[in-house]
Amino acid sequence: MKKSLLIVFLSLILAAGMTAPGFAGKKICKLGHVNSPASIFQFGAEVFKEAVEKELPDWTIELYPSGGLGGSLAMIQGMTLGTVDIYTEFINILADLLPEYNVFAVHYKFDSVDEYELFMNSATFAKMNEKMIKKNGITNIGNMRAGSVYNQFSNKPMYTVEDAKGVVGRVAQMAPLVQCWLAYGAKPTSMDWGEIYTSLQTGVITAIDNPILDMYDEKFHEAVKYLNMTNNIYNMISYNTSMAFWEKLSDREKDVFRRAIRVASIKGAMEVERRLDGVKAELKSKGIQTIQTDTSGFKKAVQSNINTILKGNNEAIAIYKKIMKKDF
Repeated sequence: MKKSLLIVFLSLILAAGMTAPGFAGKKICKLGHVNSPASIFQFGAEVFKEAVEKELPDWTIELYPSGGLGGSLAMIQGMTLGTVDIYTEFINILADLLPEYNVFAVHYKFDSVDEYELFMNSATFAKMNEKMIKKNGITNIGNMRAGSVYNQFSNKPMYTVEDAKGVVGRVAQMAPLVQCWLAYGAKPTSMDWGEIYTSLQTGVITAIDNPILDMYDEKFHEAVKYLNMTNNIYNMISYNTSMAFWEKLSDREKDVFRRAIRVASIKGAMEVERRLDGVKAELKSKGIQTIQTDTSGFKKAVQSNINTILKGNNEAIAIYKKIMKKDF
């Protein structure tokens, strides 16, 4: 009798345990990026993870830095197929999917990150995003401030646009980025993020432009002599997701995800502010000279070559003109 009661008692405990929250199946979101675990991309991803999991204890946000879910093209394809949940990157990476997104890769269109954020909250971008959803099944769900201002590490000082002539610099494989540097007389070359450090060391390239902290965290400064303050692109880290994933979420879950990105944006901006002066001081201590580049010639080169830079695409050119008129 005692043995039968014990069996019943143990069965009830087991049944309760099987249905308790701790044993329940977790919902998984796989978030990937191509930057290092030391990067501001990863910092933001960790803040996002913490914020989501705090409000939604039945969720686990799995983070995959350094291309753990594949390179940029693989993750973009994964979003279109619904096999990658969230990919964090500058949104110009999606330019090959929709011609209008090429405008994000054009230099000297925004004057600040504040202005970029206004655009991302505008009716103009909402229409672009809707088109991306319909054509590719990808949507932007928020943007993170992360000191996302492009400047340049190089082995040549760049005082004016004249100094760009002949410079062999790495750019991402997007036509507007390449065309902008061609307009300055440079010799842009495209390569994967993981190839940049060695290419700088060996002299295959002599320059790279990206946000200062992104370049510092990848140790690119170890192979250069100058930090040129070109301020050629202002943007934010975009959180892009597959609609196949997004549409499975409840309204509350979507709200939590969006709020988590806003938290990451606030903390990301604070982290950049905390680190940037120290990084600049360290670069100076290592003998890297900071050049305050005169950007006027660069801006003129972009404006006079915008049709070529945007390959004559009427929709992209129209959006560029809206941005330049601050009418979006």
